Amino acid sequence: MRTAAPQPVKIMRRVVLVSVLALSLSGCTSQSRKTSSNPDMNHPRYASRECQMALGRAQLHDTIKQSRVIASPVAVLLSGGAWLLPMLAVNAGLDTVDHLEASDISVYCGGPETSNGEIAKEVLMGVGFGIGVGK
Repeated sequence: MRTAAPQPVKIMRRVVLVSVLALSLSGCTSQSRKTSSNPDMNHPRYASRECQMALGRAQLHDTIKQSRVIASPVAVLLSGGAWLLPMLAVNAGLDTVDHLEASDISVYCGGPETSNGEIAKEVLMGVGFGIGVGK
């Protein structure tokens, strides 16, 4: 017969779960922000309307990423872990959009395009890290 874990053990498990999720879903900046922070300002495309608009959208991806870092672990914790896989799926989708936007920023500002295969690899590695597989 299985007995319930003592209350301090349950609390510690939840703290560990939230900590692991926060670390796995966090990062300093979005991929879009990383890409937009080092454009070649001497490239003729840097001054283009497309480049400047794409650079402006990088802040949105930072805001989304910062919100996810807080909201995802809280949602998983409040659901008792039931939302772990849905949260990973949502975060993978948002990471994909961020990586695609980063590739667009690079192209619009005169840099190289990131292939869809490379984007998929980076996103899958991030999801793997998020569930403890490791990068």
